[in-house]
Amino acid sequence: MSGHVRIQIMTELSIQLLPPDDAGLLDPCRIRIGTADVIFTRLLREPSNQSDDYLLASPAALAFWICDNWWRLRWESIPAGGPAAPWRLAHDLAAIGGGYAWPRLCIWGDVDRIGFLCHSDPVGVVGPVRYLTDALLYVGASAFETEVDAFLDRVADRQRGFGSDRDALRALIAALRTERDDPELARWRRLEARLGFDPDQGPDELVESADTLANRFGLEAVEEALTAVPGGEASRTLERELSIAREQGEVCDFSAVLSAVDPIIRDPQEAPWVAAERTAGLVRAIAGIGHDPLRNKRLADLLGVRTEVFQKVLNTSNRTYGLRLAEGADAKSQSVSLRSRWPQARRFELCRALGDALWSRNEVMGPLTKTSTARQKFQRTFAQSLLCPFEDLKAYLETDHPDEDDIAAAAVHFHVANRVVETVLVNKKLIERERLVDRLEAA
Repeated sequence: MSGHVRIQIMTELSIQLLPPDDAGLLDPCRIRIGTADVIFTRLLREPSNQSDDYLLASPAALAFWICDNWWRLRWESIPAGGPAAPWRLAHDLAAIGGGYAWPRLCIWGDVDRIGFLCHSDPVGVVGPVRYLTDALLYVGASAFETEVDAFLDRVADRQRGFGSDRDALRALIAALRTERDDPELARWRRLEARLGFDPDQGPDELVESADTLANRFGLEAVEEALTAVPGGEASRTLERELSIAREQGEVCDFSAVLSAVDPIIRDPQEAPWVAAERTAGLVRAIAGIGHDPLRNKRLADLLGVRTEVFQKVLNTSNRTYGLRLAEGADAKSQSVSLRSRWPQARRFELCRALGDALWSRNEVMGPLTKTSTARQKFQRTFAQSLLCPFEDLKAYLETDHPDEDDIAAAAVHFHVANRVVETVLVNKKLIERERLVDRLEAA
């Protein structure tokens, strides 16, 4: 990505239409997409190099694309492996085409919020326009639905709408809203989207299997697993991970922490990592940990596990993701299947499992995946903040410009991997994100 990425947590979406004077029915319209602070459609036009917040394009083309991809835009998250070409066709405005230059703006769903990631065009790009915005932000899902519905209604308006095929667009909108208003059909479409399929493209057997799992283990929990491995193997993968958790999972008892910490109120207006840091600080305070590193014995007591769990080095190649499972007769017992082989990583993954139990305490299952959903971000930030709180890390380093030796020493002190220390420092802007990316690519 070129330029600086602007990150905004939660805001209000706006889709504005401004028809040119004397515009005909089929003429392109001025379209502005963004918020009060971040404009995705800001561009420079050649040859005048004039800045403008509106692109010129067909509103009808955008409306048809939104309707065709509604369920995936609303419910499908970014896959664990990243946004591949088939995913982009359903989520990236640049895929609309139609002879117009659309911004590289990806849209995806994450339960009660919608993510937007916009890429600017590099300097020197050949084309009639060059888009200028680099940004990552989230809007509330209900606000997204309201604004998009208003846009669709305006484009399809019988008297003042846009395009020559408004009858077809109105029929498409009506069919979509019928599906959205039908709880059973909406759930089916939601699962199809989570599995990575367009409407009516998901095999019935696969969607039915996912629905059966969701009825038993919770819809949101199962969706987290589907997002980690979308496609035809998603349900079978989850069933295999459930078996592994039952047969080989590490027995934990999170009951003391769960009883001491009030249920988390998930506010879509708040970033998940903010809640995670706050919750981790509360857990440390309740446990009387203070500013001390969490040694194995104390961490084991907190998690309700044996210290030997941290020392195991196992072959976990048959595991696609970790899994927290609490379905036994003993309400205190949680079985946690870990993908990590090494002690530091196992400590971190078990803390993620505790974080998941706090985030979704009424669910009996919690996947520990590599996706970037709010739930997974909460897990990872909670584990980082529980094991390596930023203020304690900063006090230990005694510098605002840590080098590699400082990071390695801090990792040993807090019993975490170097990457955990680096991630905390990147998130708190003490080191540049490019430095962490470079190290990961070199690994």
